[in-house]
Amino acid sequence: MSLREWEPAFVSGLHLSPEERTLADQLAAGPEARLRIDSLRDGTRIVASSWVGVVRFEHVEIRVAPKLAGGTLGLVGMIDFAAGLDSLQRIPADRLLSTEDGGLFDLLALLLLEASDSIVRSGLFRDYRERDEELGVVRGRLLIDQQVLRRFGRLDRLACRFDEQEYDILENQILAAALDRCATYATHESVRRRAHLLNGLFRQLCDPSALEVAVAEQDLHYHRLNEHYREAHAIAFLLLKGLGIKDVLAMGRTRSFAFLLDMNLLFERFVLRLIQYTMPTTEYRVQYQRGDRSVLWNAETDKPYARVVPDILVTPRRSRQTQLAVDAKYKLYSDVKVASSDIYQAFLYAHAFSGRRSDALPRALLVFPSSDVSADWLRLQVRDYARMPTAEITALGISIPGALEEVRLGKHGVVANALAEAIRRTTS
Repeated sequence: MSLREWEPAFVSGLHLSPEERTLADQLAAGPEARLRIDSLRDGTRIVASSWVGVVRFEHVEIRVAPKLAGGTLGLVGMIDFAAGLDSLQRIPADRLLSTEDGGLFDLLALLLLEASDSIVRSGLFRDYRERDEELGVVRGRLLIDQQVLRRFGRLDRLACRFDEQEYDILENQILAAALDRCATYATHESVRRRAHLLNGLFRQLCDPSALEVAVAEQDLHYHRLNEHYREAHAIAFLLLKGLGIKDVLAMGRTRSFAFLLDMNLLFERFVLRLIQYTMPTTEYRVQYQRGDRSVLWNAETDKPYARVVPDILVTPRRSRQTQLAVDAKYKLYSDVKVASSDIYQAFLYAHAFSGRRSDALPRALLVFPSSDVSADWLRLQVRDYARMPTAEITALGISIPGALEEVRLGKHGVVANALAEAIRRTTS
């Protein structure tokens, strides 16, 4: 069954097993539930949130499709642009469309396979790893303390420490782990077959069993020799983090599967890239989630109280005292009023980052996805007792498919022009 973001559905006669109920509870846990699945007397109620993807149980597969990104293929294009990959431009459209019925996971798996194939053709990276072994001849450095403790008086085997080039390194382990998940969970036959073949190759070279995704992402550093892995790693991390829910049925007779992406986070990255694409780098500096401890203070101790972290901060290079905080909200504000909490947050950003200019109001920009091809504009003001404005928020709705089409054509259109106008207006 398929439903869209924030959409409820009811499946009559469906009742989850205790193991499936465990997975459903994991999906609903936390402050931002990925998917709510409630067991009722005559069936099961499903309520989607802003997470999209697929959840597979024994008797039903639930697909949450993006409502504002232009379908599954449009979502993959959004991911492609937000991550700075540009992979879709190099993969024939018929190969993408042939897997669209397999869903979001299969499309991302296909991108990973293409990127991994490219790495294999250009040459897998090897790096030096330190090894301790007992050898017949000295290699590297002789470990005298180990030799005395273990083989005192014997010279047939020598304890040595040396460096050796190996394929079993972090760069290859990340791809091996992601390819293994693709081989397990892809539904499209050709995608799954290719994943099995590539996974077999990488498994011969490295062991990803001890890989921790969060640690690997922090430890990974790119340089001239491994730079060609960057694109494949970006897709691999996306797949591995989307599979964050544990496969609780893997040891039983059935297999569960959950792959869900947070559209809030993706939309933040998408707006960041769109601003970077739209605004000239010679005129504006764009920063992502730059925290600032100089905004909220404890007046009693005269010390910073908490960090304020806007999604995006745009600074005109001609006047660095004026900064524009941009808040990206993946919400249906074309259909409903902007939530009070988001308005309060935006006004805080306006006062905190606009600077103390006597000739202009403190301003901030709130960007949300719109189903309308033309841009949605909304101006909100805070006014004092004399009805004089003291701060202003511009809420701008943009079409995600429209933005992607403009990027594909390499031309500024309705979306880019509206975004540029909003930024220039609020920083002038």
